[in-house]
Amino acid sequence: MTFVRRLSLLLLVVLLVAPAAAQADHGPAHFYGSTGGQPLNAPIVGMARTQQGDGYWLVASDGGIFTFGNAAFAGSMGGRPLNSPIVGMAANPSGGYWMVASDGGIFAFGSAPFLGSKGGQPLNAPIVGMAATNDGGGYWLVASDGGIFTFGNAAFAGSMGGQPLNQPIVGMAAAAGGGYWMVARDGGIFAFGGAPFLGSMGGRPLNQPMVGMAADPNGGYWTVARDGGIFTFGTAAFHGSTGSMALNRPVVGMAATPSGGGYWLVASDGGIFAFPGTAPSLSVSVVASGLTIPWDIGFTPDGTLLYTERPGRIGAVVGGAPRTIATVGDAYVNTEGGVLGMAVDPDFAANRRIYVCQTWTNGSTRDVRLYAWTVDNAYTTATRSGGPLFSGAPATTGIHTGCRPRFGPDGFLWVGTGDSTIGTAPQDLGSLAGKVLRIDKLSGAGAPGNIGASRIYTYGHRNIQGLAFRPGSGQAFSVEHGPDRDDEITPLQSGGNSGWDPVPNYNQSVPMTDLAKFPSAMRPAWASGSPTIATSGATFVTGSAWKSWSGALVVACLKGRQLRAFFLDGSNNVTAHELILDVPDRLRSPVLGPDGSLYVTTSNGSGDRILKVTPT
Repeated sequence: MTFVRRLSLLLLVVLLVAPAAAQADHGPAHFYGSTGGQPLNAPIVGMARTQQGDGYWLVASDGGIFTFGNAAFAGSMGGRPLNSPIVGMAANPSGGYWMVASDGGIFAFGSAPFLGSKGGQPLNAPIVGMAATNDGGGYWLVASDGGIFTFGNAAFAGSMGGQPLNQPIVGMAAAAGGGYWMVARDGGIFAFGGAPFLGSMGGRPLNQPMVGMAADPNGGYWTVARDGGIFTFGTAAFHGSTGSMALNRPVVGMAATPSGGGYWLVASDGGIFAFPGTAPSLSVSVVASGLTIPWDIGFTPDGTLLYTERPGRIGAVVGGAPRTIATVGDAYVNTEGGVLGMAVDPDFAANRRIYVCQTWTNGSTRDVRLYAWTVDNAYTTATRSGGPLFSGAPATTGIHTGCRPRFGPDGFLWVGTGDSTIGTAPQDLGSLAGKVLRIDKLSGAGAPGNIGASRIYTYGHRNIQGLAFRPGSGQAFSVEHGPDRDDEITPLQSGGNSGWDPVPNYNQSVPMTDLAKFPSAMRPAWASGSPTIATSGATFVTGSAWKSWSGALVVACLKGRQLRAFFLDGSNNVTAHELILDVPDRLRSPVLGPDGSLYVTTSNGSGDRILKVTPT
């Protein structure tokens, strides 16, 4: 349902209501106020939103700043003499903001550091906009001829300066994965660095010229015309526009919410137009039933669903019915041990290989191992191929075994392991317990970029239950259990320490990420606090059917008996999270299927199922 609420003759705000079954909508572009209808000394020329998307700033050509929501006032240039008018602004992720004048002069406020400017230097063409790096350590300025000027850690990736343009540049946006786009007034897009070209309006007839653009954190971009017409590219979803509506003043810019689930447009009189995205409705059906703790699932290229069961089985759903295709006789089945995580080889069509992580025993020895298996063409049998790709991660009690394998976008196998309740293991680089391993799928050897020549990519973990890779950037995230507090989601860094060090003995009262002991430890993007919800497997959901949730990290919860969506900004910080599915089952592993639906295993202990969660 869509309706329009007229707040004043100068302001329209469009609100979209999500279907009730989908829970509350995430990341809408809430209306926090405007200067529409109020007298201004100078027209508004730009806007920026807060890191959390819970407020925004407007800037006028005289440098006056207007704050709304949780956007804090940190100073302005209003009422002060300027050499040239202000043409735009950008927010510092840590707080504060910059504004830029047409001569390239930079004015920094709050925690936004001054990193240099072009003020007082000769320019071939006036500055028309700016963008900040994701970490706030630098910024770019763009001139109307497409010239780029870099400051701080903003890397130069190319420009259009000195090259013939059909129309002048009117704005720019920074890409989440690095690089930047610039947009010309005819809608032409120029992409540099890690910013992909996803299409443009250049050469097409427009009702009104373009005035700016915004980046979708999930990998696309929007461009906006002076009548408020919106054009979407890549993952950027259309949430509404003021194109064809009567406006008192022309639109001069836009900003997107941190999740990409909505955007704001701002007019030169400061009128704000808010367009939130809509959350999908979710329907749940049963794909397979009568299982016992199905731990993980995967899909082959022909769409066949494979699964593991903790008691020692590998199965397939064929013709709508589950069947066992292998029994694992040497699995050590106890508590959290058994046949656990699984990954399907990206080259499965050629080699029919899958990789299964298990706790192993020969009666006297127990450890965590990863084996390759070969599946026959009819999905009737699976055969273990050779020795383990790795072994030796302790599984003394069957508790905290981790055992989650996933293929990364780099082609290597990543495997999360638990600490096996051995206090010294997470910080011990001689142990494979409490680690994220990154290995070659054929030899099991450590991948380049690991610690030394080892298999270890990161260390200092408690019990990794989920691994997922963010679409677009490929950033790896771990999801792991806390003790009585702080389940964590962490963006992984090569050689990083997650900060878990439960010593002496096995002391679970220490922090999950002990920054006092390890000040350079990887910071979690989210921690549950207390109580925990027992986060488990995780996957990113993408596609237009997921609407404003597209790009979110969806995490299954055991104790919490729910699916929860986590929304990330361009710096991999969690800006918001919400419960999207509340069920009576313990949920173990979500996997995005080739049909765009989410497939989720239950983990109740008996009568377990594989559920299909379909967005509409």
